[in-house]
Amino acid sequence: MTAITVIGMGDDGCASLSSKAVNAVQQAQVLAGSDRQLSFFPQFSGERLPFGKDGLQAYLDRIIEASYENTVCVLASGDPLFYGLGRRLAALVEPEHLSFIPSPSSIQLAFSALNMAWDDATVLSVHGRPLKGLVSRLQQGKKFALMTDHIHHPVAVAQHLKAYGETNWQIHICARLGGTEQSVTQWSVADLAAADPATIDNLNVMVLVDEQHQAWGGYPLHCSDDDYQKRMPANGLITKQEIRAIAVAGLGLNPDSVVWDIGAGSGSISVEAAKLAWRGEVYAIESVKECVAFSRDNAAEHRVDHLSVIHGLAPQALDGLPAPDAIFIGGTRGQMQGILEYCLEALQPGGRLLLSAVTLDTVSEAFTFFKQLGYQPSVSLINISRGRPLASYTGYRAENPIHLFTVVKGS
Repeated sequence: MTAITVIGMGDDGCASLSSKAVNAVQQAQVLAGSDRQLSFFPQFSGERLPFGKDGLQAYLDRIIEASYENTVCVLASGDPLFYGLGRRLAALVEPEHLSFIPSPSSIQLAFSALNMAWDDATVLSVHGRPLKGLVSRLQQGKKFALMTDHIHHPVAVAQHLKAYGETNWQIHICARLGGTEQSVTQWSVADLAAADPATIDNLNVMVLVDEQHQAWGGYPLHCSDDDYQKRMPANGLITKQEIRAIAVAGLGLNPDSVVWDIGAGSGSISVEAAKLAWRGEVYAIESVKECVAFSRDNAAEHRVDHLSVIHGLAPQALDGLPAPDAIFIGGTRGQMQGILEYCLEALQPGGRLLLSAVTLDTVSEAFTFFKQLGYQPSVSLINISRGRPLASYTGYRAENPIHLFTVVKGS
């Protein structure tokens, strides 16, 4: 027997309900919902269960408790199983005691208001979520619907996009969808970033479209060294392009990976790791202030807003960071043993750690420390030579050979 029926409603209240939904309300002994939703049913004579200030979980607990001896109808917005309370409630109630009667979701209504197909759109939400990582997610397509809240409102979103150079999006703000006060306005990123938030209705869906959008600011996944700002003694303090591609591939990343880049320098490893771990988190740790500035500029230029640059010395600067799935160590500032001990302890089981070494002293030290810590690392010696003009000919100039140590935790 169904004890709890969850009904999706539009902004127009009862007018959006099917006869099945109306019957469910009429047969219920308890009606739950927000004050606004409950006001659509002044004729309901049973018990009313309003959403309180004590939060969602307490509200769900009251609904479940009421359902032990009553039939309960829960009023929700749109499709309750689409960014609604349906997911939470379904995890708490046995399927045979729960049913859903959805209305069109706010996303459906937004694209309908725009006369725009949305089978090629991606739905994102910053409702109760940080803006960090939004720009990275926008690199995965050309059409998005975005659900907002009163803190991460459309103006804040536009300001975040502008800070990362994402200024070519055409933005539609669809407000009060399905109701008599429905409105649709169109904005550029720059104009919306400069707008007064008070002029934008909080009940809105943003639709962002850029059919010519170039992911990562037009930079490829693996870039040339010239695509990064960097300190410029000799050829620049940067892990060279060929080594960078091998190292990033060796980290074994997926879209949700958490990555630490220790001794990040100009942040090139961090940036390219972030493009692979585009739903994850990447942390670049660097002790040289000038390099920190370059890393932050490179993150903005390459549109990786989920890359956090930390000015500090490892391992102390690693305290409080989420446990990594992959770690790249490009420099240790004489703290190799402490860094390796800390990293191998923090690394997730099955996670991968790569250490880059240039000098024979560092190679020897790294090999010794790994063995002391109980690991037999795999080691690659990578020699790269690049073509250079030589009089009227082309010859090769060798870059410094690089040792890459790799260990997998638990192996």
